[in-house]
Amino acid sequence: MDKRARNIFENLKGDWTLNRIIKDLNLNEINTASGVASFSQSSLDEIDSLYYVENGKLLLKKINKLINFTREYIYKIVDNQIDIILNDGVTKGNLFQTLIFENNEHELKGSEHICKLDRHNGKYYFIDKFNFYIEYTVNGPKTNLLIRTNYSKINNACL
Repeated sequence: MDKRARNIFENLKGDWTLNRIIKDLNLNEINTASGVASFSQSSLDEIDSLYYVENGKLLLKKINKLINFTREYIYKIVDNQIDIILNDGVTKGNLFQTLIFENNEHELKGSEHICKLDRHNGKYYFIDKFNFYIEYTVNGPKTNLLIRTNYSKINNACL
């Protein structure tokens, strides 16, 4: 097992605020989302597994509408990488991405995920113990999105 993956896992445990910017490059629109995310041990039998859930509100600026959202994943350390498994909806149990270390211990690149005709590619950047962000591109015949989600640990002053 990779010590870098273990260090990331240990630091992810807890609650985070999330702020997301979704740029639709085809429509020249920017929407935003905010909420909270939580990483917790998925079970005592799986120390190399974290349960992730996020909840929040998506603001569709063009029509000035707020939409509630929730999403669940399971993060698992597998050898020298981290697998992200979908944990909700009709694709529950399917692999979403495999994260591999890039240039250093603070950057991970996600494998390409194909959903229908769209291709999802992501990178994870761990700035310090209290902040990280994810950048995704989603491209397809009708889709051209750039998504950035910033995470900040809640109650980090107590750690």
